Amino acid sequence: MSQPPLRFVHASDFHLECPLSGVAEVPEHLRELFLEAPYRAAEHVFETALTEGADALLLCGDVVDFESAGPRAVVFLAEQFQRLASHGIAVYWACGKVDSQESWPACVELPKNVHIFPVSGVENIEHVRRGETVARIQGISSDGGVPGSESGFHRDAHGLFTVGLSFGTSASPGKEGDRVGYMALGGRHRRQTVDQAPGVAHYCGSPQGRSPSETGPRGCTLVTVDDAGKVKTEFVPSDAIRWLTEIMEVTVGTDEDALFLQIEDRIKKLRLQHSDTPLLVTWKIEGCGQILNHIREGGISDDIRSLLREQYGQQSPSLWTVGLECHSPLDVPQEWADEETIMGDLLREFRKLEADSDISLELEDFLPESLRDTSWAELACVTEAERGSLLWAASKMGVDMMDGEEALTIHDDK
Repeated sequence: MSQPPLRFVHASDFHLECPLSGVAEVPEHLRELFLEAPYRAAEHVFETALTEGADALLLCGDVVDFESAGPRAVVFLAEQFQRLASHGIAVYWACGKVDSQESWPACVELPKNVHIFPVSGVENIEHVRRGETVARIQGISSDGGVPGSESGFHRDAHGLFTVGLSFGTSASPGKEGDRVGYMALGGRHRRQTVDQAPGVAHYCGSPQGRSPSETGPRGCTLVTVDDAGKVKTEFVPSDAIRWLTEIMEVTVGTDEDALFLQIEDRIKKLRLQHSDTPLLVTWKIEGCGQILNHIREGGISDDIRSLLREQYGQQSPSLWTVGLECHSPLDVPQEWADEETIMGDLLREFRKLEADSDISLELEDFLPESLRDTSWAELACVTEAERGSLLWAASKMGVDMMDGEEALTIHDDK
């Protein structure tokens, strides 16, 4: 059945109450952006609905926790909803874990273009454009983050394109899109299409990454349905600032100067790839060579990080280095461990501890008697899960500090 083409903007997980986090220090020139990024990203989503001439904005949960966000979030959303209303764009909202219909303040009236779906069951709505029903919209809000039942979703008997909205899905994997033409899903911060036939089921992801673990471009999804009912999804970036993790490979001959030049070359490519978006970059160093032994907190990582922040962190758009990490094992010649030296003794001792998990690492025994019944004792207690990473970090620090003749320093003229 031929029908008018449709356009929707699918968005979720605004989390307006959550500023950016996950870094030990926020530079002064980025502090406002860390606070404002969720709002700027959400505003870009609303702007996308306007510029694309969308029929509707599909919101699939976790838009905002009103108790944490305060009145600003209510004012912001009311204004954005009204902007869409003035252009005849509907808003269909399936609530998630942190938002609910009851949490919207009773003293602020929602514009008539906004419809919030109930928790009790799937509600069925006809989407009307210029007096003609052009699509069927079905949705259910989550009850405390638990996906609603799929049983109420169904395709229109007369061939109208059917859109479903839900915070997650109760369908088995690969069956999420069986009941409707397009299943708009929320509750996952990373974009993912989980089903493509007979209908498309799609998580649009969050419009703004909030921590170093939420890397890459974030945004919303523009959904286009042609007159034959075929669905096309298009990613639209909306993040105000972007987290990246970049892996740098080093070799035996790489020293700190060569590594710095490698990073500079990558920065040039990142600037072209991400155009005008400010970036928060974590550099992960992998490969082989003795430089790996020196890349740690308190080692040359601090020097390289400071230099990168000085040269690129203050530019516009900013490229701020969050940190330099290296989780590769020690790269030392076998003869070092065989020598009758302090270094050899150190390496042999670490290898013994790594090989025999029964050897105790009860660090609290090294605390003064007066501190053994305090919180310091808890910090000194090493669990089995922490043992490996502790030995790795300690051995790396020991080799770095003792390998004085091979110590690496950044040249001042860099």
